[in-house]
Amino acid sequence: MSRFVLITRHPSDCHELQSLLTPCGLTLHPYPVLRLEDVDDSAGWDAVIRAARATATRTSLVLASPRAPERFVLGCRARGLEHLLALPAAAVGPSTARSAEGAGLRVEMVGPGSGGELARQLIEHLTPESQVVFACGRDRRQELPLILEQAGHTVLPVEVYRMVPTPPRELPPLGASLEAAVLTSPRAAALYLEGVGGWPLPCPHWALGKTTQHAASGLGIECRIPKEPTMERLAEELCTI
Repeated sequence: MSRFVLITRHPSDCHELQSLLTPCGLTLHPYPVLRLEDVDDSAGWDAVIRAARATATRTSLVLASPRAPERFVLGCRARGLEHLLALPAAAVGPSTARSAEGAGLRVEMVGPGSGGELARQLIEHLTPESQVVFACGRDRRQELPLILEQAGHTVLPVEVYRMVPTPPRELPPLGASLEAAVLTSPRAAALYLEGVGGWPLPCPHWALGKTTQHAASGLGIECRIPKEPTMERLAEELCTI
């Protein structure tokens, strides 16, 4: 008998976690409360171009989401900025690193899955007053760029995508009885609650990190979090249910 775990992600973003859950007999039930849209951040790209012309300061690339690398590469090629593809890249975690390498980027640092921890790790390797191109989404957490800026570095954000709410009529049915639910961001937690009628489903809930856990708690959803913010640790805990 199949056992299902709801997750607030699109099916295309679930392959890694599903591969880890299959041996436990768990099947993910994607409930994509947010959908991906491309963004044309002309101001962000222009700032990167101006900064490159104005100084010879060492520049690095930071990626905090698996959604960013491919869109950053496409944006560079569309603007004749292929030289940016050779920048040493730091990825927030293993999933983002794999996405970056698949897009042809040169990953030199892989963080533990937290933007703040990646920033602190990166500071130890950056030369003073470095420039950091931050390929990101429109709705992003500020912890990573703030830590870098407080350490004296210049962060140049380039928005390459955004996540917008999926119309409720386009959400899939909840389907079979669910063993657990995984909330993947603060926005996703709020939209999940709206989608299921204002009350959390009667099953254990997990959040991918403390920020989402805190946001969910404010909505009346008590969530567990894995010991580390990685798919491997999340899978280990889900496999215990």
